[in-house]
Amino acid sequence: MEQVLTPAHRLPLLLLASLMGTGLFAAAFYGWMQYGSTMLLTLGEAGLSTCL
Repeated sequence: MEQVLTPAHRLPLLLLASLMGTGLFAAAFYGWMQYGSTMLLTLGEAGLSTCL
């Protein structure tokens, strides 16, 4: 038999998924703010060295 989730059971799952997505986005944004310039400079230098 298949069990269909009722709307009352879907809400906590949706809230948990939204919270996890928001946390992942916040962690990525924090990482970009801390290390974004270093990443861009490193990738730029690596890209320029392969062109020569």
